[in-house]
Amino acid sequence: MLFSEIPFFVFFLTYLTLHLLLPARWRLYLVIGGSTVFYAWWRVEDVWLPYLLTLIGWAGAIWIDLAADARARKRRLVIAVFALFTPLLVVKYAFFLLTNIVAILPGGFVTPDEMTSFRFALPLGISFMTFTITAYVVDTYRSQYPVEKKLQKLLAYVLFFPHLIAGPILRPNELLPQFSHWTRAIDARFTLGVCLFAIGLTKKLVFADIIAGVVDHVYASTAQQLSAWEYLLAIHGFSVQIYCDFSGYTDMAIGTACILGIRLPINFRRPYAAHSIVDFWRRWHITLSSWLRDYLYIPLGGNRNGEGRRLLNLMTTMVLGGLWHGAAWTFVIWGALHGTALVGVHLLRARLARWNIVVPAWLGILGTFYFVTFAWVYFRAPDIGTAHRVLQGPFTASWDGFRTFAATYAFELILVFIFLVTHRYDAHSRVRMAVRTWNKGILWPVVVAMFALAITVSQGSSAKFIYFEF
Repeated sequence: MLFSEIPFFVFFLTYLTLHLLLPARWRLYLVIGGSTVFYAWWRVEDVWLPYLLTLIGWAGAIWIDLAADARARKRRLVIAVFALFTPLLVVKYAFFLLTNIVAILPGGFVTPDEMTSFRFALPLGISFMTFTITAYVVDTYRSQYPVEKKLQKLLAYVLFFPHLIAGPILRPNELLPQFSHWTRAIDARFTLGVCLFAIGLTKKLVFADIIAGVVDHVYASTAQQLSAWEYLLAIHGFSVQIYCDFSGYTDMAIGTACILGIRLPINFRRPYAAHSIVDFWRRWHITLSSWLRDYLYIPLGGNRNGEGRRLLNLMTTMVLGGLWHGAAWTFVIWGALHGTALVGVHLLRARLARWNIVVPAWLGILGTFYFVTFAWVYFRAPDIGTAHRVLQGPFTASWDGFRTFAATYAFELILVFIFLVTHRYDAHSRVRMAVRTWNKGILWPVVVAMFALAITVSQGSSAKFIYFEF
């Protein structure tokens, strides 16, 4: 049930009707029931997962709260967090770990059939759900949020369908209080929600899905079949595709929640306008980067134990953040590249300040964009060999046939150009301003036109969102 396909619109119209008709005191149960249907639509056999994780988190927080002293609280926290991460570790990483262990052992130690038994189908949203409920347990341990006694309220926090599959990753204070103070069924946020959803739908169907065609073609082909122009378009195109795909999903998630009177946190803030890799991670997947900072980097020691330990903690956090995205060496390399860049920027900044050198803003933006684009190749590639082929492509493939290339990929080139020109204006604050100031006789036709454009270009079909893989 993709946000960008007909079944979701049918589901959401039904859900919204019930949301409007039911008294506020019943909306929590509507969240649980409706979100369970939404999740079960993918694979009904996985519907136990959010319930299990919520039960572990709910019981774990209460157990920690009942501890007699600080040492017992910390010990119980470790047990609770380990229990929460066990399903993720088994389902997502068991096969990866086993194959790498077997690779260094004598032949015949494990048969192929035995190894295959450790390859599990990845339940949708398992990483996001695990991080969400872990945030609740840790925040209650830190006394940053009170222990929730009502299991159904915590279940609604995890299951709330707009963020269930691919975020934003929520903290308990960002959603749970809203379940106790429902706003009017339809308020001023309704129009904002529809506008955000239309923008997200356009990003997904018009930009991400169309550009995905050339990206998928290049990554699946052999070197002899492609020109250097195609490699360049695929490398740049994936930067556009993954942003439009993931931020498009987030826009639709936030918009859907707005229509229901719920606020979700912003997850993107024009990341390709970042003037450094540090700035990039304050703008890209904000709820993940802040989660990694608060629940991994700071517990590792953060910047409390000297500059060397700080940089080591930074590198460790980014490598584990890369591994969070997938059980493959390509993701480890991607995380290590970003960790190295962050360490390098921190070291370079100190020296530039000492030498009174100021880097021009345009150079910082350009350098950051091309580093991120380079690293995305490892993120997208199915294996390291493919990543290296794509990176070498512009230098080893032929530069002939530009006219044929331009004619074949004219629409994709136009979309990349439009994105690069308009990205600096992609901000929710501008949408809010438009909702407040534009004449409704102009605003609503623009919104309808965006829906019509997205549906027409996509011809009624949509590819799966990239972050559903994680």
